[in-house]
Amino acid sequence: MNSTKSLSPAALAALAKADSPFGFIPTLSVCILFVCLFALTTAAHLFQTIRYRTWWWFTLVTCGFVECIGWAGRVWGSQNPWIMSPYLMQICCTIFAPSFMTAAMFIIFVKIVIQIGPEYSRLTPKAYTYLFVGVDFVALVIQAIGGGQAATAATPQGSQNGAHVMVGGIIIQMAAVAVYALVSIEYVWRVLTDRPIRAVQDADSAPTLEGNGAAEGFVAVYAAGEKSKTSLPVPLNGGRAGLTYNVKLMVLGLAIATVLVIIRSIYRTIETLFDCLDGVPIFLAMLSLNIFHPGRLIPNARAMKRATSA
Repeated sequence: MNSTKSLSPAALAALAKADSPFGFIPTLSVCILFVCLFALTTAAHLFQTIRYRTWWWFTLVTCGFVECIGWAGRVWGSQNPWIMSPYLMQICCTIFAPSFMTAAMFIIFVKIVIQIGPEYSRLTPKAYTYLFVGVDFVALVIQAIGGGQAATAATPQGSQNGAHVMVGGIIIQMAAVAVYALVSIEYVWRVLTDRPIRAVQDADSAPTLEGNGAAEGFVAVYAAGEKSKTSLPVPLNGGRAGLTYNVKLMVLGLAIATVLVIIRSIYRTIETLFDCLDGVPIFLAMLSLNIFHPGRLIPNARAMKRATSA
């Protein structure tokens, strides 16, 4: 059997439960809808990336592109639910894609830290980049290994084992997102209450970086209780003064996307709610970052690229 057109709905459901790797028949109209939605938001992100010249934002463009492929696999599976290829195509892509989104979210947080001031932060911008993006990369590699096992498995059980490995990657990713969320909350709290972790000694003169008129310099930052000092990029108008209206909007957009990604990460325990708990949160997270785009809200993001390595 390679087509669903000649079968009644009851027969389709019975066959899917017995023989289909999906365990059900994906709804064609819903799958097409999500392909279109992800295509639209991805096209918008591509335009915004070029418009604001935030080339690092291609990570989120990649997320949307991979989601489109995954949902196209579900479109295929809705017409041929008994073959393995569309199932593997959709499960691998929809699991991989959010890893690119979380990488983009981690980078946004680093840029916010640089915008407001690293003295309120537990770690330096460079350390955040290595830690969170590094863990996200490890999670992606584990998911890719699981995807390879699932794709090359000779039996349905082998494919399920590969899927379990991919879920392990999701768990690592979810743990990283949870830690990042806690660190972000603490950082915002310290900024709002003016409780820096490190004392800042203003420099008499500091070099500026280009970025739409934003003045930034390198000042000496002393860790509490330590004699040594390190030079960190701190905006000259940092602290609460750096928490401008636009930055607040960026923090709001990042918070919305974070909550949605966490919801999506948890859903895998309730596979039958795939459409609601995978497609909807990731699409809404991408849409929120269309609205609260860092290229518009943090206009000196390009100039701060050099600062992230400090």
